[in-house]
Amino acid sequence: MKKRLGRYLGIIVFILILIFPVDPAVFPVLAKYVAAATTLMVIWWVTEAIPIQATALIPIVLFPLLGVLTAAEACAPYADKIIFLFMGGFIIAMSMQRWGLHERIALHIISKVGSSPRMLVLGFMIATGFLSMWISNTATAMMMVPIAIAIIATILPKSDLNLDEMSETQRDFSECLVISIAYAATIGGLATIIGTPPNGIFVAQLDAIFPDSPSIDFFTWMKFALPMTCVLMPLAWLWLVYGPYRNMPDKISSGKDVIQDKLKGLGEMSRGEKWTLVIFVSTAIAWIMRTEKHIGDIVIPGISTYLPFVDDSTIAIAGAIMLFLLPVDREEGIYTMNWEWAKKIPWGILILFGGGICLSKAFIKSGLAGVIMEHMTFLHGLHIIIAILIVGIIVSLLTEVTSNTAMASVMMPIMAVTSVSMGVHPYYLMLTAAFACSMAFMLPVATPPNAVAYGSGYVTMRDMMRTGWILNMIGIFVVALFMLTVITWVLGLTPDVPVWALEPVTGV
Repeated sequence: MKKRLGRYLGIIVFILILIFPVDPAVFPVLAKYVAAATTLMVIWWVTEAIPIQATALIPIVLFPLLGVLTAAEACAPYADKIIFLFMGGFIIAMSMQRWGLHERIALHIISKVGSSPRMLVLGFMIATGFLSMWISNTATAMMMVPIAIAIIATILPKSDLNLDEMSETQRDFSECLVISIAYAATIGGLATIIGTPPNGIFVAQLDAIFPDSPSIDFFTWMKFALPMTCVLMPLAWLWLVYGPYRNMPDKISSGKDVIQDKLKGLGEMSRGEKWTLVIFVSTAIAWIMRTEKHIGDIVIPGISTYLPFVDDSTIAIAGAIMLFLLPVDREEGIYTMNWEWAKKIPWGILILFGGGICLSKAFIKSGLAGVIMEHMTFLHGLHIIIAILIVGIIVSLLTEVTSNTAMASVMMPIMAVTSVSMGVHPYYLMLTAAFACSMAFMLPVATPPNAVAYGSGYVTMRDMMRTGWILNMIGIFVVALFMLTVITWVLGLTPDVPVWALEPVTGV
């Protein structure tokens, strides 16, 4: 019913906006067309009237038909360089899944942390968070939850693992272990550009809206996002194990044995795992070393020093191609990666990227960005701290009921224009919105890891609500703190809006 209503409502609102009379001197006709298309996409995204990836293709049809963009201009964003950065990262991640390298890494991390209930939760969170920096948080959660269930089975005498049959301590440990995986997968994704789609959407739309803005490369992102993740992860752990799930058993005698048994079951590293590990590490190092590094008066040359046209996306695709060239069994024709596995990467997310970037270009070219800015004068004088908290809370709540990728696609141009209208640096509100899109811990539909945890049967809606809303607030305040301190320092932000941000929006 929701989808059916969404289809009709989106079309009706779209038509009403198209035919609504406006003064071209106040509201340009092309801006009205973009507003109509954007509203249609938002309604269809929220209601999932059609698959959200299909909705992201609407700009290719509507913008040329309405005269907003040419067909070439509308299609170009779907091949943006950030899309190929994610594509390369996805292929490397898929190779890790093909050979089981991600499971080996996770089990080794868990085995080193400890086997007491609280330390097991921490171990699972660290392992999940690390893997989510590089591979899909959905895939990470789907891999880690069965391992957690195997641990849970060791504390129950029955094979039927039913929440209703557990003691209070068993229930607390079981629920905490599973829900911690979902939360850690989301938090870990904040640390890298490829960790979660909203991060990439911010970087891509920043370039689309403000072409002259300084670029944020892979290493620069990690300089502020990795410390934020390292702060948020232990805070989430402390809240879970000493808050709603404080009544855990003192020890689990066989928990460590389960981890060791699983490690032994993996056997020696296969050639596919070894090649994947080599490419994974090499690609990560290349991303970090792409630009030159300054340590006091010492300058360490980067890859771009000698190859100035190499981008993070170039490195990602180079790493992906190498996987197709490295043999596992040359006689059998088996290579580290093949196209059958490559086809499994989440292509829909790449389409969503393109749709969001296309929307941003249309906002600027049609004049809609300028119209929005002129109508936001009421925000003048609002303190930046208040603005960051308001944006964080609103975006976090909205993301609870819709795709974080779709939400980020819509919010980036709006936050860019709002920032310029307020006279503050666009990074403040755009980055806040990007991070807030990942601060959705309350509902199963908010993020795929939440859905995986809920689908396990060990987490109820009530559990997710009572733990998630506090974690939402913790996350938003951590983001606000980092925005005004670490991120401001790393990116060299100044309070006032820079000239490069004024030009495309105001036309000056």
